[in-house]
Amino acid sequence: MIKGSENGVRPVLYKNICTKDLFRGSYINNAVQYNTVEVSNKDEIAFITGIDFTNNKLLFEFDSEIRVKSDEHLIKFHFSLEGEYSYQPLSHIKYLVQIPENHCNMFYYPTTEGRDIFFKSNIKVFEIYVKPKLLQNLLGTDFATGFGKLQDAITNSNSFVLWDKSKFIPPQIRSYINEIIQCPYTGLVRKKYLESKLTVLLIDFMMGRHTAKISKNNVKLLNSDYLALVKVEAHIRNNLKEPLKILDLSEIAGFNATKLKRDFKKVYGMPVFKYITALRMEFAKSLITQDGVSIAHAAYEVGYANPQHFTTAFKRTMGYLPSELKPAVEQ
Repeated sequence: MIKGSENGVRPVLYKNICTKDLFRGSYINNAVQYNTVEVSNKDEIAFITGIDFTNNKLLFEFDSEIRVKSDEHLIKFHFSLEGEYSYQPLSHIKYLVQIPENHCNMFYYPTTEGRDIFFKSNIKVFEIYVKPKLLQNLLGTDFATGFGKLQDAITNSNSFVLWDKSKFIPPQIRSYINEIIQCPYTGLVRKKYLESKLTVLLIDFMMGRHTAKISKNNVKLLNSDYLALVKVEAHIRNNLKEPLKILDLSEIAGFNATKLKRDFKKVYGMPVFKYITALRMEFAKSLITQDGVSIAHAAYEVGYANPQHFTTAFKRTMGYLPSELKPAVEQ
């Protein structure tokens, strides 16, 4: 249920999550539901869609935040595909989950009220709501041994966030998200397809090779250094077609090349150039499968003048040739 305050032109919106309605007809034993939220700005007014789970096309005017309350405990996986987002439980105002663009985190909602905060920009987020018991059933003994703090938070109805500083969205995880959002099927086939994709995404997020190495990384960074690396990552992602040099990236970060390479690997789990290549190959894959462009055109769009060099890099990174990709099925 969505409601707004009675005073002011741009009201504070309230999202009251009724879990019975949220999970009716959802996925994986009716314990998983996903949603896409988008914010657009026009004439200094912010509009948001996707906060009413019954109809993602409804458009609401709002002023940067939504008050959120659930009638049951929920775990939320949040992916900031575009723009920045924060969550803050009102019962613990110093406990703020910050998720920059192209970053993700998992946190636990007790039934107390909190705030979804969307910054003044165009925003697109992908979120998955999960009943706590689903993760226990999905991960088995690995849940008890690897996520004891989350289990304690659930038992004591305390807020919980997986990472103190949100992690980047690994290219493979972003690929899963795109496949879910762009699912071409209908009916029972759609449900089975989405259940399989959501299962793989949840397992890979919690246990997989794409996040395991950075999940174990407890190295502390100054928040200013972390935000500088976030700025560098955003520049990389927005300039995949251009030459990307360490000295230029170091200048953007505001520290030397050695520190950039060392701290980038701490936060993003791989060397700078390996990360750049991974992003380029995932973007090229999306261009070929979703937009139907040629391999040569995809190569050009990710900075390769020579399609053969692109093909070699793609095979080395993805494990198969770009010629094996097929365009998405027409809806």
